[in-house]
Order: sequence, then C-alpha cells, then structure tokens
Amino acid sequence: MVGEARLGTMAVAAFVIVLASLGLVEALDRYGAWPVLPALFPIVPLAVAAVVALRVRSLDFGDIMRGGKLGSVTIAWAVVGTALSTIVLVAAPVGTALGGGRGLILVGAFVVGLALATFVVAPSARSVSAATLAEALGIRFGAPVRAVAALAVILTLLPLLTAEAALAGTVAARMLGLPPQLAADILLGLAALGCVVGGQRAAIAITAVLGPIVALAYLAPVTAASIGETWLPMPWVGLLDPEARTAAARIPAFVITAFIISLVAGVAAMPTLAFPAWQTARRPAARRHLLLGVAGTAVILLAAPSYAVYGRVAGIDATIDPLGLVVSFPTRVGLSAMPAVLLIGGLISASLITLSMGLATIATTVGQDLYGTVVERRAPTGRRIFITRLSILLAVAAVLGMSRLAIGSIAMLAGVALSVAAASLAPLLLVGWRMRRATTRAAVAAIAVGLWLTVANVLLARFVPDFAGRFLGMGTVTPSVLGPTGWFGLPVGLSGPIGMVCGLATLLGLSLLPGLPWPLIWLRLRHAARRLKRRLAQQPKTVPASATTTAEAAPPPTLAMPEAPSHSAPIATPAALFGPLPAFTRGSAPPPASASGSKPDPDPDDALATGPAATGT
Repeated sequence: MVGEARLGTMAVAAFVIVLASLGLVEALDRYGAWPVLPALFPIVPLAVAAVVALRVRSLDFGDIMRGGKLGSVTIAWAVVGTALSTIVLVAAPVGTALGGGRGLILVGAFVVGLALATFVVAPSARSVSAATLAEALGIRFGAPVRAVAALAVILTLLPLLTAEAALAGTVAARMLGLPPQLAADILLGLAALGCVVGGQRAAIAITAVLGPIVALAYLAPVTAASIGETWLPMPWVGLLDPEARTAAARIPAFVITAFIISLVAGVAAMPTLAFPAWQTARRPAARRHLLLGVAGTAVILLAAPSYAVYGRVAGIDATIDPLGLVVSFPTRVGLSAMPAVLLIGGLISASLITLSMGLATIATTVGQDLYGTVVERRAPTGRRIFITRLSILLAVAAVLGMSRLAIGSIAMLAGVALSVAAASLAPLLLVGWRMRRATTRAAVAAIAVGLWLTVANVLLARFVPDFAGRFLGMGTVTPSVLGPTGWFGLPVGLSGPIGMVCGLATLLGLSLLPGLPWPLIWLRLRHAARRLKRRLAQQPKTVPASATTTAEAAPPPTLAMPEAPSHSAPIATPAALFGPLPAFTRGSAPPPASASGSKPDPDPDDALATGPAATGT
C-alpha cells in the first residue's frame, strides 16, 4: 500500500517534471525549434498518470473497491481534481460569455452542488460503511433499492463519460493533429489501464496527483493575459470588468431556473464527485481539508469571467465557437507557446481524471452491487475483483458504442447525465435519507419514476419527435444546444427537474400518506362538509340588484276582483260565544251566583285577608 507521504512525494515530483517540461517548451519556442516538439507536451501529464497508476497497483479488495487508506490532504486534492473536469472547465467560461451575470450564477450553483456532495451526501454514505453509493442506499432503504440505484448510477455515468471522451478527443485533435475519435480512444484506453491495475485507489491517486497540474494549467493563461492590465497579475481580474456581466445571448428565465436546479441536485448526487470524500479509510478526511478543497474549486472556476472578457476582446465569438473560447484563448490573445501547451495538457489531464473515476465507479457498482447482490450473493472476493475488472472493459465498450452512434452533442450528453442523477438519486440522497418514515417501496418507486421520466423524455424527443409531439404532449420539438426540446418546452439536457419533482412527490406520497389516520380524516371531512352545508342553508338568499331594480321600476300588476252585486244581502256578523268579562276590585261584592246554584271560586287574596287573625280563631 502507498500512504499519504509517498503519494505526496509523487505529486511533488510530477509537478516538478511538468514545470521542467514547460521550461523546455519555452526554450524550444524561443529558439525556433520544430513546432511539433512543443506540441508533444500534453503527453507528459499522461505519462505521469500511467506511472502513478502502476505505482499504486494492488490486488487488495479494499484498495480496488473502496479506494484504500489515503490521507486527508490527498482526499482534498481528489475532490478538487474530480470537480474540475474538462466539461466544467470549458462550460464555465462559455456560460459566462453567453449569459453574463446568469453564467456566474450557474458557476455558483455548481459550487453549491459540490458542497452538498462533500458535506451532506458523503457523510451519509460513510455513516453506513458502504463501498458504493448504491450499497449505501440499499443499507439505508432496503435491499431492493440497491439494484435500482446501481442501474441509475450506470445510466448517469455512461453519457457523462461519452461526453468527456468526445470533448477530450476534440481538444487533443487541435493540438496534436490526431483524429478526434482516435484521441478519445487513446484516453479511454489509458484510463481503463489505470483502473484495471489499481481500481478505485489508482483513480483517486491519479486525481490527486494531476489535480494541481490542472489548476495551474487553467489559471496560467488568464494570469499571463492580465499582465499590463493590473499592477498585480491575477486570473480573477475579469470579475471586476462590466463586460463579464453582459450577456451575448438571450436565455429565457425558466431555462436558467431549470439549469440551476439541475446543477445543484445533479452535482450533489453525482457518484464520482461524492466518492472521494467518503472513501472508507481508517479516519475520515479532516473537515477543514474538505472545505479547502471546495473553496479551491470555487477559486479556480472564478477565473472563467477572465476567459470570457479577454476572449471577447480578442474576437472569439462564444456563440459560434464555444470551445475556441478556452482552447484557442492563448493563441488569439497573443501568448507564447508555453501557456498554450500547458492549457491543452491540463484539459486532457482533466478528462483523464474524469474517465478514470467514472470507469472505476461503474466497475465497482457492477461487481459489488449487481453481481454481488443479484447474480451471486456469496461470491468470493477474488471473483468479485475479476468481475469488477471485466466491467471496466465492458464500460469502455459501451462508451465507444455510444460515441459511434452519435446519440447527441457533448452538451446534450453532459446535461442528460446531470438530469438522470438529479431525477433518480437526488430525492433519496438529499431528502429521503433524513426521513424516518421513508419506506423501501417509496424509495424504489422514487428512483424508478425519476429515472423513467428522464430517460423516456430523452429517447422520445431524440428518436420519435413527431409521435411524441402529436400524442404525448411535447408539442413542437425544436433543436437546441442541450438537445431537442421535450416536455414543458425544456431541452432534454434539462429534463432533470421534471423527473426530480415527480420522484420527490412519489417518495413523500408513498412514505407519508399510508401512515395517516384515514378513518379519522374521513370523519372530520364529513363533519366539516355537514357544518358547511348548514351554514349555507342558514344564510338568507340574496336577491340580485338587477331584479330589485326591475321590481321597483315596474310595480306588480293588481288582480281585478269582480264587484259584488248591490242587491245582495249584508253579511251577518257571527255572535260572540262569551260576553265581556266583568271588572271588579278587592272588597267589592262578589258576582251573583249562577243559575245552577254553584258558588264562585274564592279569591286567594281574600283568603289571605280573612285568615285566622281576621276571624279571631
């Protein structure tokens, strides 16, 4: 095993080799050497990566599946290197040039997603001592969730690796003159070799060693361009320029909102970004080191406005040549050969890091989660390692097949990867993990609903747009940078929010609704309905104002009664049954006796007045 001190020594040695190679490139360029020699500099970081992978090779199950025992500083640099993929390094300046201030918001959304992956998702996975993200979800929510989560992880990483390989091939073709597909195949083969010999440990080691080189390569060109602009050359001078907040293209607000949601949720749930922070070493990485890793990523990405501002001044149109805003930046600005070859070498190294981490994650997911739980649960360790290494080759074949089929553009494939992660994994990792009432059935349904909606949206809009537009409510399917538009008019590269909302609603509904006291709720609803009905019945019926006005304006007609003839006899008044009651006062004579001889009822007041005291008895 290789500890942190030895890996740190390798990182320092690799950095010194790169600096020495840059000095040689500058000397060759100054003295007019053959131009092919400076163009070969990108091979140096690739050779360094191959040496690192061979030095950390291992057959240990913990090294291949779990990443081995790495130090805290190494993990922090692995977080930085994994976050700085070629897609991110190119998309940040392009987004700033096209969206202005909104592009800076998108960069901030990416950093927020990385922080969630490092400080929210990674500690949760580490708390259950899981080797893979699917295994962590299976331990938390139940065994059936593990296989579905493994499928979601694979479908997330395959389009991401295809987009990364295609972009790396295009970048290498501009510098080395190779066909883009051949350059992409070479990078895939090198990444596969490193993962086969060392597994996750080799992938993390390559990331930690090449991370500082990628950061230097990205910051050096804009730092050199800022010489003469400020008294202190710095790569973030573009942040102070008002041009950095000027948009070159008009992007609808709902698209920006969907993009922000996709970035935050998709980056937080991306397996390759969360794994370095939770890899199961003896001790977890120090929180301050992880915080420095996230902050360092943000500082490096804040150089994107400088690329946008200086590129616009140099005449680079991001709407026509978005890749040229970064790749052609040193040449168009007028820099020497050293920053140009360093930038190309850094971008290729970033692609190699992403490919290595992606292939290692897919391999461990297949060997640990699919084969170890679905095919053969009691498989020995050696067989699982063999299946894991075989899965690396199968993943490479799948990426090559997708690149040959030309399913979509690089931007569309990268957006689909974010969408799948946001729709299928984010509801459980960000919300469901902390829900005590979340059930296995709800977790499986949440992943399935989000995954199905996203994949169906992509496939329908991409391959059967007419049918989807006529019969499935997609409307007119129009092309865009992030792929054809799907449901709700969003490009398929931004279909993650739709699946995420539906998956989250499924998770909450199946987890919370069965536990409610439905008989009591039904009784309360019936009681409330009866009370409402009584209140409505007690309210007087109001007559409309128009009816009242009409009634006042037109008096009701009177019915003409027939007159009685004048010779008719007068109507006799009926005789009263009782005459008027006689009025009498106290002390007056009693009324006369009736004819029947009965006495009248004595008055109670007279009885009181004629009591024993009055009679003398």
